[in-house]
Amino acid sequence: MKTSWLLLLALAFPLSGLASDLPCYNAPSQAGLNACAASEFTKADQQLNKVWKAILVKYKDQPVFLEKLKASQKLWLQFRDAEVDAHFPIDKGEDATQYGSAYSMCVSQAQTELTQQRIQQLQAWLNGAQEGDICAGSIKNSADLK
Repeated sequence: MKTSWLLLLALAFPLSGLASDLPCYNAPSQAGLNACAASEFTKADQQLNKVWKAILVKYKDQPVFLEKLKASQKLWLQFRDAEVDAHFPIDKGEDATQYGSAYSMCVSQAQTELTQQRIQQLQAWLNGAQEGDICAGSIKNSADLK
């Protein structure tokens, strides 16, 4: 039962080609795989922070937008954590042993996937909107961002 559940878990969070291309995912131990996944999440989080800071600079002339974006980001962080918790629910007082030794790797991979999705969402404000896009809202025209 546990094996089939872990298989389903692995299918629920595909590595999107990410892990297979990384040398550290060839680690000979689960501890090495866990460390690799944690490192990948750290890299994704650092990239998210770079995108975030670039938006703050490019949109410093739009304080209302930045206030709204900060509120959105705060809620996104809560969503990310809740989404991961929904995939790996643990009651208070329990530990994660029910998910096996791959638990921390799976959590890191889920966090990485969601963080990469958020980077793509935020990237729209750095890439800019096409001239005439009437639904671009707060996204500056791409010509104005150069």
